[in-house]
Amino acid sequence: MNSNVHHRKPRLVFFQWDHQPNANAAGYLLLHMQQQAKCLATHFDVVIINRDCDYAEICDRYEPDLTLFESGYRSHGSRRIKITNTNTHVAVPKLGLHNADAWCDRRAGFLSDMEQWGIEAYFAIATMAPEYMPAVKENLFVWPNFIDPEVYRDYGQQKVVPVTLTGQVYGLYPWRQTVFPMIRDRYPCLVSPQHAYESKLASQFLSGEAYARALNASLVVPTCGTMGGEVVRKHFEIPGAKACLVTERTAAVEAAGFVDMENCVFVDGHNVVERLDYLFAHPDELQRITTAGYSLIHSRHTLHHRPQIYQWFTLNKGLQFGEKIIQSGPFGDLVKVKRVAKHESVHVVGEASDRALLKQGDLLLEQGKVVEAKHCYARCLDYVSYLPEAKFRLAICALQEGDADRSYDLLVDLVKVTMIEYGAVDPDPVEWAYFLLALICKGKLERARRLQDFYPSLSHDEFRRARLVIAQLGRSGGVVPGRYGRDRKSIHQLPARSDSEWLVWFANILEQCRQPDLANLLGHAPIGGSGTSEKTAAPYFKRDAGWRLRLYSGVDGLMVKLRLNSLRPNVPPLPEFRYLRNLVRAFVPESQRGALRRIRTALLGPPV
Repeated sequence: MNSNVHHRKPRLVFFQWDHQPNANAAGYLLLHMQQQAKCLATHFDVVIINRDCDYAEICDRYEPDLTLFESGYRSHGSRRIKITNTNTHVAVPKLGLHNADAWCDRRAGFLSDMEQWGIEAYFAIATMAPEYMPAVKENLFVWPNFIDPEVYRDYGQQKVVPVTLTGQVYGLYPWRQTVFPMIRDRYPCLVSPQHAYESKLASQFLSGEAYARALNASLVVPTCGTMGGEVVRKHFEIPGAKACLVTERTAAVEAAGFVDMENCVFVDGHNVVERLDYLFAHPDELQRITTAGYSLIHSRHTLHHRPQIYQWFTLNKGLQFGEKIIQSGPFGDLVKVKRVAKHESVHVVGEASDRALLKQGDLLLEQGKVVEAKHCYARCLDYVSYLPEAKFRLAICALQEGDADRSYDLLVDLVKVTMIEYGAVDPDPVEWAYFLLALICKGKLERARRLQDFYPSLSHDEFRRARLVIAQLGRSGGVVPGRYGRDRKSIHQLPARSDSEWLVWFANILEQCRQPDLANLLGHAPIGGSGTSEKTAAPYFKRDAGWRLRLYSGVDGLMVKLRLNSLRPNVPPLPEFRYLRNLVRAFVPESQRGALRRIRTALLGPPV
């Protein structure tokens, strides 16, 4: 046999979003996606599919050894592609890629995609992702950020810029909010403007080689990893372009191999001026740290040092019964272990500010201190204005304070993000369960009963309890729902309660929300039973008021009867979910929607 025969690389089909629209705004986002494909190409023959497609047809055409699905991205420019027939070619292993911040509000959409596509193993670019998605952390590995060494290198630029300040500075970046003004007021700085990703002005950002050369011409460049203590690309780009990294000390940064005054400089608001003064007064030491940082990046954090997806592919091929794959650390290798050994992947022990506030709020809520708990959850929104865990908990607080309308509005917003803004097939099961419970607290029991099966494949213990409440309050004589199917994964974690404890808790909430009849009925209902109590009578199911609601419900029912499920909107037939607008999108070409909107407004008035 000829030993010189070249073994072909395994073929990877990468279902990547269409990121091309970012070329006219934040062009560096497009560069990041191209660098991901370049990294994968070090081990795979990569085929990129970034258009709507049929999975079966793609597999027939390219015969992949592995398929990778990008999901959960949060961008106003990039377009999420539609992929059908993912239940075919079951012999081809599939992986999900959570290509987003760990705290992103598209995580529920990501988990929905994974369920829809039959994917049970995932990679994330964020080292903190396992802490933000604990329900899947056993099968969630990290494929961390990296640099392209052809771009981020030593260009031999003269060091003419003392400090370069680049990156966003708002609530998500508390370290930068403290440190950047102190630096800017004391040293000559090259300051990059702040523009939103989707802004046309973002096209003026330095990116690619021009950005790398600007870093290379700088002595020191500060950055941080957000309130989440993350490792972002800048942590690698700055020393990779041979500038001295000045940053916040976090567990994730230390896991990447950064050591204070050895290959980077750790500072905070108390010592930043003192330390920079020292560095500028000792140029030899500054150069030593810069050179060591450069060596760290080019020996451990380039696209040639990210084999984790290839390692999973190789290990999975030979995986035996009773074995599983774990990761030795967020930047570490994947290895195979026996399940009985109880070994787990090593994740960064979190220092995320929002997680700490959520835990503090949960403890206060457990003690009945609702106002103080609300304050903790609201402070989370100062970091990330769209954080779903904080909004969900605020909805729970609103229920406990008897404000069903406020709770309902918050839950509608959460469901809309996943279903309308992201476009998932179904919502987070816990958010959906509490949406139905908020409806009941508003006195809309019939509406909750009618909507409970709108997402028939959705299953979760909290959703089962919501259905249990509907069955017991409705007294329809039917069987109280049991658990069916395996739980859909949720981004939310709730206190552990037995069914009886939970029903007492919810009966108290009904009392707070001025639904004493329902609370009394639930309080006397036998757990798991469906018979009426002697003391209480079944409430009469009031028909939903308003012809608009009846119209929406009738149209939705007709869609089901006519077997037009593929064109049916993925949102409930309610005005707050813009049901008709989503229906129009399914039926009417974009060019004709303007005229239809005008007709709709004339008939129904402006949208709610």
